Amino acid sequence: MNHGYQAAFLSALFFSSLAWADGDHGAHAPRGAGPLWVWGLGGVVLLVVAVVLILQAKRGTLIGERFGGFSRNARLLLLRSPFSGLSASLLRLLFNLYLLAVGFDLLFVAKFAAINWTCHGLSVIPSGILSDLFGRRRVFLMAYGGNLLATTAIIFVTDPSWLLVLAAVTGLFEGGHAIVGPPFMIEQSRADERVNLFSLNGGIQVGAASVGNLSAGVLPFVFAALFDIGPESAWARRAALMCAVPVMFCSAIPIYLIKEEWRPIDIKRWVSGIENYGRISMLALTEGLVGFALGFSAPFCNVFFAEHLQASTTEIGLVFALASIASAVFTLFIPIVVRRLGRVRTVTMVKLLGIPGLILLGMSDNIIWAGVFYVFTILLLGGPYPNKGISDPIYTLFAMEVVKERERGTTNGIMHAFVEFPMGIGASFAGPLMAVGDWQTAYLIGGAVLTLAFVLYYSYFVRLDPRPAPALEPATAS
Repeated sequence: MNHGYQAAFLSALFFSSLAWADGDHGAHAPRGAGPLWVWGLGGVVLLVVAVVLILQAKRGTLIGERFGGFSRNARLLLLRSPFSGLSASLLRLLFNLYLLAVGFDLLFVAKFAAINWTCHGLSVIPSGILSDLFGRRRVFLMAYGGNLLATTAIIFVTDPSWLLVLAAVTGLFEGGHAIVGPPFMIEQSRADERVNLFSLNGGIQVGAASVGNLSAGVLPFVFAALFDIGPESAWARRAALMCAVPVMFCSAIPIYLIKEEWRPIDIKRWVSGIENYGRISMLALTEGLVGFALGFSAPFCNVFFAEHLQASTTEIGLVFALASIASAVFTLFIPIVVRRLGRVRTVTMVKLLGIPGLILLGMSDNIIWAGVFYVFTILLLGGPYPNKGISDPIYTLFAMEVVKERERGTTNGIMHAFVEFPMGIGASFAGPLMAVGDWQTAYLIGGAVLTLAFVLYYSYFVRLDPRPAPALEPATAS
């Protein structure tokens, strides 16, 4: 896609959302668009990203060479990645702030997140089983269509009871399509290209998320200037949220174009084909602990910056974008570490190194230091999609490789369920802490549980992933 098409596409997204910002209903007193240094730093970040992308497109290196060797279906999955990362980052960053702008308190925001993540977790296991039985593509398209409609509705509904109902509905549909990606990518790629495919896919997603986070910081200000309303008002944020809807629709098109050769699996044959109960159980335990830990912090990082540090939407978008850009860049180089340490050692080392950043983030009272620790935390630990850490693609790849082909959809469903259902529980516990301004305790609990999770993960799986043998140097002539 050339630059002209890109500009036309972004313009279409922008003008399609203008109709929704009709006046100053629900407007609050604006906090402004942020100080000058925010815009200057944001401009420098965008310039650096643009230069890097232009150089890569010109040389065809790093991304271009890898992309050319993938199958048609794998390319379509990669083509979906930027749309998916862009729409998800817009929604994740703005929606909690939008609820606060409408007038809901922190306890309601926590309740909404808890219901959403819990229902998400409850739906992924049956969805994973259905994808094993009837095909990934069919399950994805049905669930994603429902999610698109529910997401559109949730942007306009302001009744608290209906919002909680829609939180459950969107969670159920999100779980239905979340399980498709990893097993399908495994099935559409060769063993020798999977590390590059998964790392490239993760890098593209978080790279697009950086654009989405920057857009989430700027769009409310743009709509506020156009319609003379507060940049932190509900209508400015609602208009910005609507920009995610057409992007979500575009992300479904590549899946629709995929040609899936799927043979229906007999129920008895599927049940008898599940053998790796120990490995699946350990993956579930790890994900359960990770989800519970992230529930105390990850869904509310935007609220932490807005309420605790009094950051503007622009400042939050910039910090989140910097974290996504850092993850996108370093994810592309994680295969180098894997070749030296192996999958399990790489994942464990990266995750444990990120835990101090999470704890220090909860103790921060300054937006600069909080921004630094947030970037460090996302880079190494990651968070809910699309804010993945640099080792998350390798973590997902290893999980898909240690189970049989017919177990992958079910395994991925179980992993999603055990990370998202406990995340809902953690979010419900975090709500009362947030309401009284106690962020330190929540982040400290999260760090302790994450440490336990990856110590157990390493202890169990390191035997299944021995350290790669070093390459032999050619003998020199004497």
